[in-house]
Amino acid sequence: MKDKTKVVVLAGGNSNRFGSPKPFLLYDTNTTFLERIVKVYLDFGCREIILVLNQDHIEQFSTTFTEHFRSKIRVVYNSFPELGRFYSLRLGTNAITNCDYCFIQNIDNPFTDIATLKILNDNRKDDSYISPVYLNKGGHPILLSAMIIDMIKKETDIRLNTKDFLRRFKKVTVEVENEKILANINIPRDYKIFFSQLA
Repeated sequence: MKDKTKVVVLAGGNSNRFGSPKPFLLYDTNTTFLERIVKVYLDFGCREIILVLNQDHIEQFSTTFTEHFRSKIRVVYNSFPELGRFYSLRLGTNAITNCDYCFIQNIDNPFTDIATLKILNDNRKDDSYISPVYLNKGGHPILLSAMIIDMIKKETDIRLNTKDFLRRFKKVTVEVENEKILANINIPRDYKIFFSQLA
């Protein structure tokens, strides 16, 4: 059931390399990265979307997005972005209830599409995490089982590297047709490559 498949959007970092917070970057002239991501997951059928947001971006979040949009997501604030990505992941998963599976979506890749989500969901395993690949290269988002979500919640080493944590579990890879699953918008040059008309 998709209503028990949740989403954690990771946007708790400082965006030091980019220079400005990524949730508010324009995907097109009318849509931000965050709005694009949320729309795709809602269209797919996910009804609980948790955003891990840097504490410093609270005011910008409130002024950028309408109350109607904000009501579609649950925000968890990260007051310690220096602790790293796994800490943000743990904050987000701790907010999940009644979950069978959970997508982990990075804010720096707004190119997720329904076809990719569907193939990940169709290949889900109770004891594994599912990762999309394009030409044998891994990308995002990934889909975690409830068992892995539970292990994240129980992990006490909050400075753990996320990749090291995931190596403890089985990984299922599925080939997808969306080459943009490999994208990471980390620096302004990355943004210009994909959004030259907006940069």
